[in-house]
Formats: sequence, C-alpha cells, structure tokens
Amino acid sequence: MRALVLTVSLLVPALLAPAAATAQDACAGVSCAGHGECMLEDGEPFCLCDDGYAAEALACTRAAPIPPDLGAMRSTSIGARIVQIASHEGGRSAGMVGHEREGEAIGPLREVIKPGELWCSDFVSWVYRVAGVPFTGGYQGGWHLTNNYAMRRWFERQGRWVSHEAGAWDGFQPRPGDYLRFHTSRHGHSAIVRYVAGETLYTVEGNSRGLVRLRRYWHYKQNRRIDGFGIVTNPEARAAWLRRQPVISEGAAPPARAERAAPRARPR
Repeated sequence: MRALVLTVSLLVPALLAPAAATAQDACAGVSCAGHGECMLEDGEPFCLCDDGYAAEALACTRAAPIPPDLGAMRSTSIGARIVQIASHEGGRSAGMVGHEREGEAIGPLREVIKPGELWCSDFVSWVYRVAGVPFTGGYQGGWHLTNNYAMRRWFERQGRWVSHEAGAWDGFQPRPGDYLRFHTSRHGHSAIVRYVAGETLYTVEGNSRGLVRLRRYWHYKQNRRIDGFGIVTNPEARAAWLRRQPVISEGAAPPARAERAAPRARPR
C-alpha cells in the first residue's frame, strides 16, 4: 500500500506539470503583431492592443478610430449618462440588453457575445460605447474589452486605476459611471458605479445571477473583494489628483485601516 501511495504521489505532479506549462506558455510566441500584449483568461490567450489598434484573433491591426465624444468625456454629466444607459437594462438577460437598438450602428449586446459566455465585462464595454466613452485596443474595432483583467490593465495604462492597495484608496471617491472590478474565486467580475452614499456603494452589474441587476455594498472601502476602480467620469482632473497621491511599493503594507467583516451585496 505504501508503495502504491508513493507511486501515485510521484505521478500526480508529473501529470499536472504539462497542463501547468501549457497554461503558462499559451502566450509564448503571441506577439499581437507587435502592437499589444498577450493576456490569459481561463488559459486562453487574447490581445490587448495599443491605442490606435484593434484586436482580431491574436493580432493587433490598425483600427479606424472611433471618434470619441470629447464633450461627453469632459462633461460632469457623463456619469449620469452612463448610469442611465446601464440602469435602463436592469432585469434583462444578455439576449435582451439593448434589444431596442436592433439595426443601429451600435446594436444589441447579443451581437458581440457568444451564447453561454460570462458577460459582465461585455456589458460594461457596451454601455461605455453607447455612452460615447469607449475603450480602445479591444475587439469590434477597439471598443470591446471582453474581460475584467483587460479592463484593469487598460485603466492602468491610462493612469486611471485606483487599486485597493494604493495610497490613494482612502481618499478616493468613486463617481457615477466609474468602473469597478471585484476579485472572485475564479474569473473576477465587472461593474459600473451608480453612486456612493456615505459608506455604501451602489452599482449596476451585468451577469449578476444571469441578469443586469442593481446592487449595493455597505462599508465598501473595507470590502476586500473590491480590487479597485477605473476613473471614467472627469478623467483628466481626477487622474491628475491620482498622480499626486503617495505610491506604495510592491510588497509594502498598505495604510492601516479599521478591520471589518467583508459585507455582502444585496440586490436593489
């Protein structure tokens, strides 16, 4: 029996090693045509492209620019516009999101996702595109970032990412329309900020138990599931504020905060 246990204990790591190596090497040789970076989701490679390029399979090609709505980007009302578009879809499944837009240049969400896909990030990309503040470097000509890892990286590139571990965390105030990423046990999760009232954060989220739902999180600054926020509303002034905040070196302890039990979200 001991010999059998020893044999199994030696075989299991050997069997798992090729699978681990395959996942680690999935981006090996993927250059994204020299105009982006390869990232992984569920072990599958995809490209996040530089500004001015769009992802097609595992390459980044020159993209026809999506004219940004500069007035919308600088307007203090863009947050309300984003929230209105997103909240209008409340209670809908992926197949029904934006169904009124059938035949328009920016059509329903179902036109850009596959059946059965996790679609929280697709929903965020779609809302921002409809609102006139699209992402860049993704699919569908650039505006479509398909997962929350790419979204966090996009905001980091733009200098508009506020990490839970950053020195700016305690002083940062999310605004309507900002992006929000959650840690989960596997994939992560994307959401849009509706508003903050005191210590309570209100969001709108796609693929929340299969639907677009309005949710709230009490004592959100202490919620360890929240990975961070991406600045969307009034980005120039708020990114300038962010650059003035203290930087915490990697591995350093974040500023001390009062410990609370992680709050649970409640639909609303």
